[in-house]
Amino acid sequence: MITTVQNHLNQQDLEKERILKEMAEAKVCFGHSASRLHPRMKPFVAGVKNTQTIINLEKTYDYLIKARELFSSLKKEGKTILFVNTNPATNDITEAAATKTSNPFITNRWIGGFLTNFPVISKRIAYFNELKKKKESGELEKYTKKEQLKFEEELEELEELFAGVKNCQKLPDAIFVIDAKIHQYAVKEAQRIGIPIIALVNTDNDPTGIVCPIPASDLHRSSVEYITNFIIND
Repeated sequence: MITTVQNHLNQQDLEKERILKEMAEAKVCFGHSASRLHPRMKPFVAGVKNTQTIINLEKTYDYLIKARELFSSLKKEGKTILFVNTNPATNDITEAAATKTSNPFITNRWIGGFLTNFPVISKRIAYFNELKKKKESGELEKYTKKEQLKFEEELEELEELFAGVKNCQKLPDAIFVIDAKIHQYAVKEAQRIGIPIIALVNTDNDPTGIVCPIPASDLHRSSVEYITNFIIND
């Protein structure tokens, strides 16, 4: 019995060691410059090297495991998680992860009021879907060329806004944000109405009010990719 428990603990230690090594290789530990360090992120910092903050990966590991468990639990319950990342350098990672897990995503620009004013936003989404349906069915061809051009331009704008949330018929049950600082409006909206937040937070972020703040670099694509894939693959 004791040997079995020890073997289990040793296995856990080996697994943790592997994950810590992978995070280091993915450059998860590189934070912003020390001059941009948010006071509430100090507990997550291991030190400073050449003016750059170094994130404590032991702390990242703890929150990463917590985030994956929460994501897995929500997924098993059939809940919806909204993925948010409007950074052109990494938003394709977020879109791919959302698509893989059959969740909505916002990867172009945050839709103001998406969470706090969802009834109004949902009407715009419904209009977008209807307009798209009319185009596909050829119904728009009955209009003049000038009117068709106007519809095309409108569709293009709506596509950029609502393509990732076109199937949203209700508020998400949680949101997964890459970089809480850049997406502060999304974070604030979620906090205002009590939607749980999983977020990658760099050292210049404020982790207050975030259920799972994952201390990690948003400066490196490899870091964003590792954190995202770790969370969605339970």
